[in-house]
Amino acid sequence: MLATAMLPAAVRSVDGLLADGAPGAAEELRRLRRKLDDAAGLAPDAEAREGRDASSRAWLRELRDALYELGDADADFRRAAPSGRRLESRRSFRHWFMLPPTVNGIRDKTLRTSITSLNKIFDAILNKGSELGLLSGNQEILNGRSEFTAEVVLNDDTVGDIENKKNRLIDILTDRQSANIVVSILGDSGMGKTKLAWEMHNDHRTRNAFSMIAWVSVFNDFDGIGLLSAIVSAAGGNPRGATDRMQLEAILAAMLKGKRFLLVLDGLYGHHVFENSLDAHWHVFGHGSRILITTQDGSVATKMKSAYAYIYQMKELAFQDCWSLLCRNACHDQSLHGNTLRNTGIMIIQKCNRIPMAIKIIAAVLRTKEQNKEAWQQVYESKGWSFRDLHDSVDGLTGAIYVGYHDLPSHLKQCLIYLSLFPEGSVMRQQFVCQLWVSEGFIEEQDNCNPERIAEEYYMELVSRNLLKPEIGNHDMTRCTMHEKIRSFLQFFAEDKVFSGDLKPSVNGTSSEGLRQVWIRSNKPTTTLDEIVAVASLKTVILYKNPVGNHGLDKLFKGLKYLQVLDLGGTEIKYIPTSLKFLLHLRLLNLSLTRITELPESIECLRNLQFLGLRYCNCLHTLPKGIGKLQSLRSLDLRGTNLHQVLPCLENLKLLSTLHGFIVNCTPNRDDDPSGWPLEDLGSLNALRSLQILRMERVTDCLRMQKAMLDKKSHLKELELRCSTDDRQAEVREDDARTIKDTFDCFCPPQCLKSLKMVSYYAKLCPDWLPNLSNLQRLVISDCKFCERLPDLGQLTELKFLTITGFSKLLTIEQDRTTGNQAFPKLEQLHLKDMQNLESWVGFLSSDMPSLVKVRLDRCPKLRYLPSGIKYSKVLSSMHIHYADSLEVVEDLPVLKELVLQACNELTEISNLVLLEALIVISCSRLKDVNEVHYLRHARIEDRELRRLPEWLRSCASVLQTFTVVGSAELLERLLPNGQDWGIIRDINKVYANLPDESPFFTYTKDTADFHVDQRIIEHSKPPVSIAVGNVHEALTISLGNSADMVGRIGVPVVPVNQTSTFKRIIRRYLVPYLVVVMFVMQDKVKENRGNEVMNILKIFKTETGERCSAVAT
Repeated sequence: MLATAMLPAAVRSVDGLLADGAPGAAEELRRLRRKLDDAAGLAPDAEAREGRDASSRAWLRELRDALYELGDADADFRRAAPSGRRLESRRSFRHWFMLPPTVNGIRDKTLRTSITSLNKIFDAILNKGSELGLLSGNQEILNGRSEFTAEVVLNDDTVGDIENKKNRLIDILTDRQSANIVVSILGDSGMGKTKLAWEMHNDHRTRNAFSMIAWVSVFNDFDGIGLLSAIVSAAGGNPRGATDRMQLEAILAAMLKGKRFLLVLDGLYGHHVFENSLDAHWHVFGHGSRILITTQDGSVATKMKSAYAYIYQMKELAFQDCWSLLCRNACHDQSLHGNTLRNTGIMIIQKCNRIPMAIKIIAAVLRTKEQNKEAWQQVYESKGWSFRDLHDSVDGLTGAIYVGYHDLPSHLKQCLIYLSLFPEGSVMRQQFVCQLWVSEGFIEEQDNCNPERIAEEYYMELVSRNLLKPEIGNHDMTRCTMHEKIRSFLQFFAEDKVFSGDLKPSVNGTSSEGLRQVWIRSNKPTTTLDEIVAVASLKTVILYKNPVGNHGLDKLFKGLKYLQVLDLGGTEIKYIPTSLKFLLHLRLLNLSLTRITELPESIECLRNLQFLGLRYCNCLHTLPKGIGKLQSLRSLDLRGTNLHQVLPCLENLKLLSTLHGFIVNCTPNRDDDPSGWPLEDLGSLNALRSLQILRMERVTDCLRMQKAMLDKKSHLKELELRCSTDDRQAEVREDDARTIKDTFDCFCPPQCLKSLKMVSYYAKLCPDWLPNLSNLQRLVISDCKFCERLPDLGQLTELKFLTITGFSKLLTIEQDRTTGNQAFPKLEQLHLKDMQNLESWVGFLSSDMPSLVKVRLDRCPKLRYLPSGIKYSKVLSSMHIHYADSLEVVEDLPVLKELVLQACNELTEISNLVLLEALIVISCSRLKDVNEVHYLRHARIEDRELRRLPEWLRSCASVLQTFTVVGSAELLERLLPNGQDWGIIRDINKVYANLPDESPFFTYTKDTADFHVDQRIIEHSKPPVSIAVGNVHEALTISLGNSADMVGRIGVPVVPVNQTSTFKRIIRRYLVPYLVVVMFVMQDKVKENRGNEVMNILKIFKTETGERCSAVAT
């Protein structure tokens, strides 16, 4: 597999050696070039066979190893070349006439020897290929970029009866009378277990039933401490500092004390139960708490106390649901093609064993084919379906992964295999992944197209092919994960070259010698730098957040001569040795989140370095001049690092595409003010794609702004502009405001900009160019506390995300209707925050904001009306309003489904929210009227001051499925049967009453007539809680803590008694005095007949005590 993907890069390597001039090795290089072409012809046939032929698989591995040797020979040749500085120093008369022959002769000879050896190796490989009968095929797949259309289908696995499954399992999960403490979702990989669990996790019925919910993705290599630490973190705790299980249990118990808690364990294995002693901390989960598990291991539920576990077995999708899923992911329009492909599609679905994940992967393959029977039949007949060699192979899924992988063009195969380096469950950030690919040489620059841009296209294609999936709960495509079965499949073919885990002398029985890429997980801290240095072949070493320090770092720099990627982010290192200069092939160096205080000047020797990460290095305050000589540098990331003195000149870094933390100085002359860079340095950086500029207020000359030539940067996509307002907390001088406005007007961004963030801009008006950025998709304007008016942002026709925060002087926002164009046609999310004086946002027409999905308003105390354009949205699903003290009415939002209100002190009415399904009201005590909410199903009220339920709830109660109330004991006692407010809640299907600390008070289920008061409420209540049941028309089962259920026909008073306290009183009142009497009697009467009297006394005590106990129980 990997060999085929490596061939194009190998060809480029040989061509580069020939072009760079190695006369002594030229003939051998040309021979090798021809052999690479021959190998490229045989490789596709070998790949087609490797799924069922071990010999072909071995042949490909031999080819891969030879290609790695070629890469090493290339690296050695270039490593031996004189550096630019040394070469310049020799450009003299003496240099030209007295140059020793060893300068180039030795490295040419070494290269010739290596290439000659490689030619012999390739002769043997090609001969063996002939013996295996490999056929030379089409090499087109090895070259060029993919024509695949990267279209991602979201929520495409919500098919079939997932809604019914979810509802059924939530009923079991929230049933207080159920003995099922654990609910297990059991099924093979790719069946949709995680999707189902996530839907349950997000459902309002689940949210109302539990006061705390934690989601934990369980990895196979979790030990006891690791699993428990993950649970503590998911519950909002900090497991750092806890060294053993008892400490972690204590932290967790303190967090969950008195809470009704739901723990979701996604991907649990059987060994986690006993080896990690999950059952040992069962006592932590109580008070109606539940555990939801997804697992492939059928023994999990039985190990976790089977008497208390409900097992739900995932079932196969119906064929019609499978066909619908296939068509949607394959972009197959049945209305155009009728049923011509249906029969073939059904056969493919059978091959997929009706596993949703397999169907989606194959559908993405079909999307690349012609929409005809012959093309689909070819996919159906692929030999890859028969691949079974994985130890954890899943019938239907493994074959689909094989077919999906082999359909990739070669450049994507290499990129995908590399991602198996990421530890299980890791989130893959698009930016980091693309940097890794570029650093490894997987991305070939084409047609003057930026390599990072090409890498982003590759990344999105892998997502659209369903080989990467967006992080659970996140629709942002820039954060993805890889399914465990895809990762396992890729590691099968690359396990002896790519490894993540704990590096030891052997890896899964295979020698670590020859490893190329290693990621040492932070939860496996036993690997030392000395052990890493022992693997001299390494090209990638990632130690992110490992507890390694400086010991051995010097050896690593000197010993790993082929190293191209080194990630030391989050480690304990404090300084970088000057031996860094030996890493001549290094292309990515990440030192973010470390405590380094300086970088050595020797960094200038890293002439191949492309990505330098120095984010949040709090102890780093200056940079070496040598950084200005790194002409291959593409990314310099200083975000969050507070530099006091800046030395390197950036003018010559022509390839720089990402520059974060660029601090502007006060003068064009660098020597006059070394606290930052001259803004003019940006003028020559035309490759910039992402730029963050700090201390913009230092520039007061428009000419300096113009020299930055921002408007000429045709690749710029992301821009952040920050000012510092340290001296302007209360007011700003008129001159300063006018100056910053004029200078910003001269700093006009290019039209290609897609994301803009402006922070602490202190002019009274926004820059003139802001509403003219026609391609802008994301806009964040923050802490512009002196700005008095906003321009017409509705003109930004491509804008999808808008955040406006900290505009203290802004009173109103008015849409400019002079153009007559639709305002915010593509806006999806709107967030207003800390708008202390904003009263309204008006001027919208009925055609405006049609795409708005989410709205959030935080701390807008004078906002009297909602932005008028919100009501025109056709897809509005969620609105959160917090601390809007002047807002009186929320009305006329016909499609809104979820509304959250907090501390809206003047809010009195909610009306005409006809599709509203969920309403959460927190500390809105004046809300009196809620009407025209006919589809309301879930409500939650939280208010410490509330003494009775609001009357509006009475009109909504009959349609509610769940209701949660969090308030004082006084309020909750009114809700007890025949309490003053019992009539309001009695017709609600599920009621959860919690005290202000979220500890449960009671739960009520209408369908089963079950009313349960928490045991601790009974024990600690003074006086004890009483339930006086009067004139009600039904029988109600009332359970008091752990006591026996008491069933009474409503109308017969039933008074609960604190049984524990009662028996304590009996002991104190009767048992102790009689024992004292017995003691005196035994001392005074020692004769034999006196023993009979003692027995009589004890009999009397027993009889009397029994009568008392019976009376109390009655």
